[in-house]
Amino acid sequence: MTDAASAVFEQTIIMFLIVIIGALCYKFRLINDDGKKQLSDLVLYVVNPLLIFLAYQTDVRAELIDGFLWTAAMGVVTYTAFILLSKVIFRGKHDSKTVIERFSAVYSNFGFMGTPLIFGVFGSDGVFIMNGFVTVSNLFIWTVGIMSVSGRSGKASMSLLKALTAPAVIAVIAGIICMFTGIRIHGIFYTALNNVAEMTTPLAMIVAGASIMSAGIINSIKTPRVYLVSAVRLLLLPLAGAALIMFIPCPDMPKLITLIEISCPTAAIGTMFAIKYDRVPHYASQIFAVSTLMSMITLPLVVKAGTAALEVIHSL
Repeated sequence: MTDAASAVFEQTIIMFLIVIIGALCYKFRLINDDGKKQLSDLVLYVVNPLLIFLAYQTDVRAELIDGFLWTAAMGVVTYTAFILLSKVIFRGKHDSKTVIERFSAVYSNFGFMGTPLIFGVFGSDGVFIMNGFVTVSNLFIWTVGIMSVSGRSGKASMSLLKALTAPAVIAVIAGIICMFTGIRIHGIFYTALNNVAEMTTPLAMIVAGASIMSAGIINSIKTPRVYLVSAVRLLLLPLAGAALIMFIPCPDMPKLITLIEISCPTAAIGTMFAIKYDRVPHYASQIFAVSTLMSMITLPLVVKAGTAALEVIHSL
């Protein structure tokens, strides 16, 4: 478990260095706003789903299925708790800032930050197990999350359909079908797809760096309120989530994977929702920028605390 904490720290440093490259690319106009969006779409619709799908190109193993189900169950538990806690922490009227603060605190960047981090630390088996959490996350974001930002309940069936057609969820469904039916991709076809999938970390972090720079980093760090929201997202809620999952009778790997996912910075999709529903998008961008930068320090610390807690529990 100590090795896992060290691996998370090392992987976070690697990702941070790539974030700097992305920020510099945007600063010197090698990437503009259009290019940033195109790269974001490439990661969201092609690269990241491929990484998820290829994790299922393996034999059916009981420990992987169990891990998948455990992270899904822990996802339901933690999201339910986070939604309730966010309403207590960010009280007040249903104004745009409060709505964005709640959304930013509850939903982590499990795709852009979580997936490459899990892959770097635990490999393809970790991505497989993580997909239980990813599936639950998409269901919450595209139902409870989008309804909270839009301010209207809409049709639950349409929201659920949207959640089920999210690229990551489609990749999970396709991967499960291939795994249980024995459909395998071999040779040069697998190599080609795997080469694209392995671009997840560099591309996602370049997009994150460009997004931070485009948000106006100076104005972001001069806004005191974003530090409170970031602290809730990166420290308070992950530690509360850790307290909920640490004593669950399951292997350590699903617990650590869930802990990493809930410790990531605020979800990038929050800014997209803010733009779509006119909910102070500049403020959402500031929270994303500051929480992403702060996570480079907090994420390894939270995982270190989690691994230490597991060691204490095992010694009892």
